[in-house]
Amino acid sequence: MDVQYKNFDELPITFGPEKLCEILGISRTYAYKIVSLQGFPKIRIGKKIVISKKLFIQWFEDAMTNGVLN
Repeated sequence: MDVQYKNFDELPITFGPEKLCEILGISRTYAYKIVSLQGFPKIRIGKKIVISKKLFIQWFEDAMTNGVLN
C-alpha cells in the first residue's frame, strides 16, 4: 500500500525499515542502507529494527541540513 504522509505528526511513534520506504518514497534496499548508517537512530530487538519517530525526525532534519544523504 502506498501511503502519503503530509507531515511528521502522521507517523507512528515507532516504525521499521518497511515503513521508512513509505515515508521517504525509497526502495527497500536503500531504506536498509540508510538504517545501517552510523548514527542512524534505531534499536534492534532480536532481529527486528525499531526506529523512534522523535529521533528519526531529529536525524532527518540534521541530515537535510548537513547533506548526509547525498
